[in-house]
Amino acid sequence: MLHTNLLPEEEKKAIILEQWFRVIKFLSIPVIGTLLIDIALLAPSYLPLYFQNRELQHSLSIQQETTKRINTNQISATVSSIKTTITSLRQASDNPNNALSMFDLLVTQQSGITISGFTIDQKATVTITGRAATRNDLLAFEQHLRDSSRFQDLASPLANIIQETNITFNFQGTLKSAYAL
Repeated sequence: MLHTNLLPEEEKKAIILEQWFRVIKFLSIPVIGTLLIDIALLAPSYLPLYFQNRELQHSLSIQQETTKRINTNQISATVSSIKTTITSLRQASDNPNNALSMFDLLVTQQSGITISGFTIDQKATVTITGRAATRNDLLAFEQHLRDSSRFQDLASPLANIIQETNITFNFQGTLKSAYAL
């Protein structure tokens, strides 16, 4: 079958354009409809994920800023040194012949004595500070320390015995090697 179009060229072009517009409309309506349905079905699951991702990004940036402000290496070193100290204290407490047995000596102290400080360093140097009610209480406590036979030497300054009552005292001594840390 033969079709002859006797219309002028401009009208022929207009008809061809109209045919193309109709084809595009015909094909685009299902495509646009499918896209709208996809968006309508995916939006409820996408939006929470989008906001959750945005919140996680915000949290990450806050944590990174905090990490920059706080020196985590210094904190790790501090925690490590605390662990080491705890380990050495556990080892020291397992050995009853070491400096921790000094606590037994201080717990069985004379009446009238209040211990406010007790330090032992790695060189087995001991410092005991406190208060005594009377000079006699202080002298009895000093004799108790000397009789314990745990010290190589024990120094008591003269300032310890100048006052008669309410005496702030300070003893320094060196432990025997059997009782050292």
